[in-house]
Amino acid sequence: MKIQDLYIEKTDCCGCGMCVNVCPSKIIQMAEDQEGFLYPEIIDQENCFNCKLCLKVCPLKDESSRESEFIDFYAGSYKSDKVTVSCSSGGLATAIEVAFIKNGGIVYGAAYSIDCKRNEYIRVDRVDDVERLKSSKYSQADKNDIYKRLETDLKTGSKCLFTGLPCDVLAVKNYFSKYSDYLYTIELVCHGPTSNKVQKEYCEMVEKKLGSSVYSFSTRYKRNGNWKPYYIKACTKNGKEFKEPYLESSYGSAFRYLKRHSCYVCNIKDSKLAGDLMIGDYHYVEDGMKGYNRCGVSSAMSHNEKGNELVHLVGDDFNLIHIPRKNALANGAIHHPISAPEGYRKYREVFVANGILAAHKLSFVRRSNFKRKINAFVMNYGLKIKRLIFPDSRPVD
Repeated sequence: MKIQDLYIEKTDCCGCGMCVNVCPSKIIQMAEDQEGFLYPEIIDQENCFNCKLCLKVCPLKDESSRESEFIDFYAGSYKSDKVTVSCSSGGLATAIEVAFIKNGGIVYGAAYSIDCKRNEYIRVDRVDDVERLKSSKYSQADKNDIYKRLETDLKTGSKCLFTGLPCDVLAVKNYFSKYSDYLYTIELVCHGPTSNKVQKEYCEMVEKKLGSSVYSFSTRYKRNGNWKPYYIKACTKNGKEFKEPYLESSYGSAFRYLKRHSCYVCNIKDSKLAGDLMIGDYHYVEDGMKGYNRCGVSSAMSHNEKGNELVHLVGDDFNLIHIPRKNALANGAIHHPISAPEGYRKYREVFVANGILAAHKLSFVRRSNFKRKINAFVMNYGLKIKRLIFPDSRPVD
């Protein structure tokens, strides 16, 4: 087995890390490239058994005739605005995870490291610790030993819920297929992650501004309780807070211009999704429609009865409704990969050479961000005016 068998181009690797987990010789490790993304490397070629287990578990090499579909569609938010505000959208993932643990299960999901400079998968078996799983994570989560911990739990017959990006979910479903009776999975609507190097550099920029270490971070802070527009919020140990509009931030630019290479050609979309349930923001909803909440609304699309089982775990403190299929599936990221923006190669060059702030100052990045800001403003207020003048134009809910 050679490194080119694992991947030839960077578009051939999604960074799930399952190849590291399955290697019986323990000769594969994940190494960070200049952009901050992790890729597998073989560190001891002579001890390779050529078992090819690493190739068999790779989700991008998956050649199965998998054909998934969506069977039911939901939306909702917590009845308590205070709780909804603490979540990225309506809090459906949180509600499911809390209920899953209360029913004796174990949850696996992404959380920020203690210093907030990395995103990583963690194991949670206490309701209080679900708090760490809240807030959208825009950088790709490190796997560390999470697959080993998941396997240990599954072997004991514990019910486990794994929440992650579609590629990670597919890797988990493929490798742990023999534990399907105990394994539940939630895939997140994915626009492609940026790298943990972005996360680290942004937090270091905040620390330099505020003169103290970051201990709390969110890319989806709800200013004045409003779901949109998104804000970034970081809190430091000296009691100071840093806030800025996400669309105007260097982090927002990085998320657009510095995604993992495989994300631009991802085929784990639509009928090739592998999870039991998909969760995202219910962007289609607007004021006046059933289920609308200015503090945020989640959408959920179940692939099977296990997905429905997860949705219906939520209790009376959550407002859950059925929604039309076309409303739930209106997000293009469910169906196809996000295209690389013009200038992304130049952005990456500058990012590697000079960092996130220098890349953010590129003229084409500034122009693009300004246009996005204007478009968001026009769409928001233009839509409100349209609904006032033409009430019948409101979508059917």
